[in-house]
Amino acid sequence: MYRLIVRLMARRQFGHLSAGRVDEFMSVFDDNSVFQFAGEHAFGGELRGAAQIRPLVERMRQTFTDLTVVPTLVLVQGWPWNTTVATQLDVRATLSDGTAYRNDGLQLLRLRWGKVVEDRVYEDTDKLHAALAVTAVA
Repeated sequence: MYRLIVRLMARRQFGHLSAGRVDEFMSVFDDNSVFQFAGEHAFGGELRGAAQIRPLVERMRQTFTDLTVVPTLVLVQGWPWNTTVATQLDVRATLSDGTAYRNDGLQLLRLRWGKVVEDRVYEDTDKLHAALAVTAVA
């Protein structure tokens, strides 16, 4: 039952992100959360604490105004005090020149009592670089 609840929570959080509800999306992050977006790009790097993570999330939403992140597979292991979640992601957006952005991603997440301890995101960086180059021209 716990794993089902966490899977539903993960899907709900990606729904908040996709709908632009940043406050709701950020509700699972706190001052101890670590967020890492792998790769050398505008979103890449490691941030610590909700105060550092939120501006990045807002910048992603500004860059990709119709960003949609759909979890296609959510795997959950552990207990409320130490939960690991692996999520396969389908990422979509419309770029500033009107072309479609499509990418696949993987999120590895560690939770403690419903709060994010670590959130590590991996996408195809070649596709992301190309999309960011289009948005930079605009």
